[in-house]
Amino acid sequence: MSRRYALIGVALVLAVLAFEYYFLRPGSELLRDRVNAAYAVMQKDELYLKGAAATGGGIQAVSREVEVLEKRLIAEKSEFLAAARLQGEVSDLAEKAGIKVLTIRPLAASKVNDYRSIPIYFEGNGSIRGISEFLRLIEADGLMIKIDKLGLNITNMQNTKDLKFKIQLSGLAKL
Repeated sequence: MSRRYALIGVALVLAVLAFEYYFLRPGSELLRDRVNAAYAVMQKDELYLKGAAATGGGIQAVSREVEVLEKRLIAEKSEFLAAARLQGEVSDLAEKAGIKVLTIRPLAASKVNDYRSIPIYFEGNGSIRGISEFLRLIEADGLMIKIDKLGLNITNMQNTKDLKFKIQLSGLAKL
């Protein structure tokens, strides 16, 4: 009888070990793989949501920056009035800088995406300091002005501080 119980006990232990080896371990590894895959998907979704929130904040920051920059555009709607405003602004800045403008004229406007580029050409003379001050004033001006071309020549070899300049610059206006 005790032999029978011992054989039943050994058979029971072998059955438990076989059940664990053939059913529980593969099932637990399969379950572990599913959990890892679900966790990876969850992390990916979490990163996506964080990125979306950061992108939303970035878009708002860029939007505010565009609003600030659009305040620096030429407000006049027609090309003629925009060119006149830009010419007036450039003349005022040249006067502040102490340079003499001899000629100033508008050039043909061009379209740049949702904006219009209003170029003007002017030439004159002045000292290197005056031209330097003019360039500094252009950069600090309330309007968004870009220097497209700049040419400098010495007018008098005896006095190399006197320069003749030719400048083409442009301002942006909203279409």
